[in-house]
Amino acid sequence: MLAILSSLLLVGSAVAAPLTTSTAGTKYLFVFGDSYSSTGFNIKGAAPSAANPLGNPALPGNTMAGGMTWVGHLATEHNTSLTLAYDFAVAGATVDNSIVAAYSSSIPSVVQQVTTFTQNLVPAPAAAPWTADNALFAVFIGVNDLGNSYTKAAAAETALVNKDLDQYFAQLGLLYKAGARQFALLSVPPTQKTPFMKSQSNVANLVTAITDWNGQLATRAATFLAANTGANVTLVDTQAPWNKAIASPADYGATDATCVNANGKSCLWFNSYHPAQAIHKLMAQAVADAFKGTFF
Repeated sequence: MLAILSSLLLVGSAVAAPLTTSTAGTKYLFVFGDSYSSTGFNIKGAAPSAANPLGNPALPGNTMAGGMTWVGHLATEHNTSLTLAYDFAVAGATVDNSIVAAYSSSIPSVVQQVTTFTQNLVPAPAAAPWTADNALFAVFIGVNDLGNSYTKAAAAETALVNKDLDQYFAQLGLLYKAGARQFALLSVPPTQKTPFMKSQSNVANLVTAITDWNGQLATRAATFLAANTGANVTLVDTQAPWNKAIASPADYGATDATCVNANGKSCLWFNSYHPAQAIHKLMAQAVADAFKGTFF
């Protein structure tokens, strides 16, 4: 439905034993998701390096944030050692186009993004020697899945959420099989508070769908953990940073909680559906806090 590109848990709520990752040496951040994470990275382009931790395009990347997304902030501001970010996220993406379609069939879903990762970085190449200990796999998806389907009847929407999350965790299973052990799962933020969604009808249905998604994310994460020995799964609440900025926009340089400015600095919103710098910085802080002393 949405043509715009695009918790119930405490920030960094862990459902696994503490990570043991050393803060020394190069680390690898692999990201899967939609426009809230995308930097325009192309696996066939320049690889992430010390000169440009996002690889391609150059920092801050091609984003819908008016600057760096939370991914860029993590790689350049919260890193305790060189952190190379391979950001497979694509604007407009959903989990699986066969479940909830993106606005264009050409947009790679998370399923396709994971395939791109496994085809190019499994086994770990000499140029990117990631391991279970030095790599963090972050997934931030669901915004378009829910935004493109929330107007359906409650039973139909619930069925789609169930199918989506079945596929979501199937992809985590593939990553685990490929050697991934450290996972950051970001919840769906309160998108009903974006300027765009505030003007839409049936927004209460969206809130219900988001609550369902985030609740299931926690339950399924625990099930995934129990089934996959050695995995560490941390749930990162994106609702808290969003709500913090929206409650006090002046603290972040915005005149109010609904203004829009593509400069990414003078408003909370880059456009009517995408957060600008302040919210991205808060989301990056939430992820960094969740892995403080271990990965960041």
